[in-house]
Amino acid sequence: MSMRPLLDRLEGWRDEQIEFLERLVNHDSGTDDALDVNRVAAILAERLERLGFKVQRVPGERFGDHLVGEKPGAGPKRFLFVGHFDTVFPSGTAKQRPFHIDREGRAWGPGVYDMKGGLAAVLYALRAHREARTRAWEETTVAVVFNADEERLSPTSRPLIEAEARKAHSVGILEPARPNGEYVMARKGAGVFHLTVKGKAAHAGLQPELGASAIWDLAQKVAALHALTDLERGTTVNVGTVRGGERPNVVADHAFAEIDLRAWTPEEAERAIAAMRAICERPHVAGTAPTFSGGLAFPPWPPGLPGTERLLEIMRGAGRELGVDVRAIKTGGGSDGNHTSAIAPTLDGLGPKGSRAHSDEEYIEIATLLERTKMIALFLDRWAAEFVIGEGRRGGS
Repeated sequence: MSMRPLLDRLEGWRDEQIEFLERLVNHDSGTDDALDVNRVAAILAERLERLGFKVQRVPGERFGDHLVGEKPGAGPKRFLFVGHFDTVFPSGTAKQRPFHIDREGRAWGPGVYDMKGGLAAVLYALRAHREARTRAWEETTVAVVFNADEERLSPTSRPLIEAEARKAHSVGILEPARPNGEYVMARKGAGVFHLTVKGKAAHAGLQPELGASAIWDLAQKVAALHALTDLERGTTVNVGTVRGGERPNVVADHAFAEIDLRAWTPEEAERAIAAMRAICERPHVAGTAPTFSGGLAFPPWPPGLPGTERLLEIMRGAGRELGVDVRAIKTGGGSDGNHTSAIAPTLDGLGPKGSRAHSDEEYIEIATLLERTKMIALFLDRWAAEFVIGEGRRGGS
């Protein structure tokens, strides 16, 4: 059938959709502020229920509630959309710098790019399908997971996401497009590790020889850890935080570091972790005792997966209908697509184009909100018609 009625609806809702995005952005939802997060969860749940979704609010153990929703279809195919509504910004940020659109057509505000723009896009794309009563809407079961802890690497929502991915035939991740509008077809694995060093305190002037500096031990480990970075392999090791000691005239009896690891393959991640462990568990200063812990939070999503390539092909078909050049890149940043790509064909970066995530300069190109909404709508229509169940699946059932 012609997609013109569906596209006309979206164009008619342009201003309303922007107002909805403004509402989302002007409600703070920093990951650690559960009350704020749950207010946004209520807005999203109401929208999903209005679309005919049966919505379950799943309480988080440490964070806000996650949303799991399903709209049944008459046919066998099932598509899953995954997005998060937590941000990195604390309560009160939206009052300090609320949503606004400048003269250059950029929309600003906390979380507008990462990733409330993607949530606004999918909700209106689904609304257009519902009101147009498309074949894709009638026949496809559409599921969603909107999670509240992605900015903390999805520790409590990961089981929900993986369980839904096992039931789905394909997955779309609503993270934003890259700054040049690209979709995402691969992401590095990402892990967080913790290094604690216990030393022995002593007066730094009177009897330094009686002490064992945890900071001096840690400093040597930090240098060795950073030396593990291999840009040709795409492996990076970054010590991002360091704490230790109490006073400058006391030999430090404790020190702590947090370490970030990125790698393209499970094998490379295992090699790097083994090297990190060897560095961290060997004392460099006599009398110190190190403890090393942590692991991969996001498994690697390697490039070239057949399932992702197939979804890209379908998205390119949607792009041709709108005159949009569809490109995709691999990136070092992790997302919930790392989890789903190991289970079902996954395409990431479905949200609008913008830049400067996690900063007070975060923005989207407001025109791309409607464009990406149309792309999601056309993609879902083509996926329902063209995708063959079982294509490109890596694992699961």
